[in-house]
Amino acid sequence: MKHNRTYAAVTIAMLGLAIALAARPTRAVENAASAKSLNVSIPGDKRWVDTGMEVTAGDKLHITASGTVDFSDAKGIGPDGAPRSWKDTLRDFMVPSANRGALVGQVGNDRAATPFLVGADNTVTVLASGRLFLGVNQDSYFAASGAYEVHIDRTAAPKAANNSANYNFQALFKILEARLPYRVTDQPTPGGNEGDLVNFVLVGSEEKVQEAFKTAGWILPDKTNQQAVVSAIIATLNKQAYVTVPISTLYLFGRGQDYGYARAEAVKVIGERDHFRIWKAPFKGPNGETIWAGAGTHDIGIEKDQRKENAVTHKIDANVDGERDFISQTLEQVGAVEATAYLDRPKQVKETKTATGGEIKSDGRTLVIVLK
Repeated sequence: MKHNRTYAAVTIAMLGLAIALAARPTRAVENAASAKSLNVSIPGDKRWVDTGMEVTAGDKLHITASGTVDFSDAKGIGPDGAPRSWKDTLRDFMVPSANRGALVGQVGNDRAATPFLVGADNTVTVLASGRLFLGVNQDSYFAASGAYEVHIDRTAAPKAANNSANYNFQALFKILEARLPYRVTDQPTPGGNEGDLVNFVLVGSEEKVQEAFKTAGWILPDKTNQQAVVSAIIATLNKQAYVTVPISTLYLFGRGQDYGYARAEAVKVIGERDHFRIWKAPFKGPNGETIWAGAGTHDIGIEKDQRKENAVTHKIDANVDGERDFISQTLEQVGAVEATAYLDRPKQVKETKTATGGEIKSDGRTLVIVLK
């Protein structure tokens, strides 16, 4: 009996130790999430490292870093990074405008997150809520060795009054149902082939639209091939990647798009990129707001153009709803969105073809995004 009692006591003690050890990482994660200050090591061989810190839009982060990382062709690079070389123009850096090897960050770790430069000593105002990630600015093919030792001091955002969105979507929906076209065309109407779906709407001034998309990491493609040549030369001379490949003109309200925007990686931009076109609507919102109609698709490759013999065009991801929602998510990541809602239209287009013969599938809804 004594032996059995001893065995039971040892078993209980070991079980208690196991439970205690298992609980320690959880407490560490919780402490990191809510910490006002945090030390974290950022190894050079990982593109993004989860700091464990949960941040809120409006938080101010004072981030300092020390240490060095080494690439195979460049040694002793500090957190401010090293000037880019000619071959870097063909590399897909996490922050294309930042030096190679610089300390960079982002909130969240999905496609919609917009990376930003941190460097050796910087104060960053957080634009979105979520988990803070840090990394060494590099591409996915040439990882660094070494690490940066990072210290983060967080000043919490002041508590704001409850300004929950009270936008009157129903009044806007009535206007859109009556006046918003369902699809764009490849030629000025009448006579053009119907193409991409009008799958989102923006509510906001031209200035707000431009500022929101620039902050969210979207760029304006070149408008002509001649402009593209000049841009490519300038980008190369500045040792920057060229990603502003032109997009074709499509038509809505009888005219070509007012703006086209894209997000793409170096070199891959030839066949793959997120992009959309927007047109200022010839009508206003219920309170006189400027309305923009948008058509967004995700290029994923090249395919035959069904309109012309021996011609090719971009192949799009048939699930265009993914790009519609992705556009909104990028704006939410930088705090540009006041409110969103989906418009269910009476003649929903759920399955069709692009003007070039590509497949389109959708739930038929139009996403309405009200900008702050």
